[in-house]
Amino acid sequence: MEILSFEGSKGSSRRKRSNKFIVVATVAALGFLGSTFAASISLNGGSNIEYGQGISTAVGCDTDIIVTPANTFNGTVFNLETITVLDSTTVTTSATVGLGACIGKKITFKVLNSSNSSLWTCDASIDSFSSGIVATAASGSPGCASTTFSVAGSGNNKGFAIRNTGTAIPASSVAKITLESQSK
Repeated sequence: MEILSFEGSKGSSRRKRSNKFIVVATVAALGFLGSTFAASISLNGGSNIEYGQGISTAVGCDTDIIVTPANTFNGTVFNLETITVLDSTTVTTSATVGLGACIGKKITFKVLNSSNSSLWTCDASIDSFSSGIVATAASGSPGCASTTFSVAGSGNNKGFAIRNTGTAIPASSVAKITLESQSK
């Protein structure tokens, strides 16, 4: 009989190592799952998520467009600032392709709340295509008269943006953005 046995019994040593591995793996798995189940996610404090999602609008002169609202944070709330209109096709817009097909048309932008009341309207004319879509503001309220337009689409000349320079529109109030095209 040995008092100090450093080699020990081979059968019990394997069993002990396998039991220790199972215990360590179980504790690690419970720790991981426990932290995952304990996670709590809160979005926007239970308020409406900004901008209606899943609403698709088509403009008659170009049915493949992407309408993207953008907002700014004024320190208290997010306000709607810009609406960008891009052609979603992969070809570059030209005088007859994409938004170029809207030359000579008036596009009316309407920003509506959940009661379908107008928060902002703007009539934009698609005037020409040279190195990009040239659009001008015709009329609207509030702040559309001083709205500025710019070419958008990172060199593809695929669209333009309008900017609200009038009364601030809280982004949380925006439920829908519609675009309608008609002859001038």
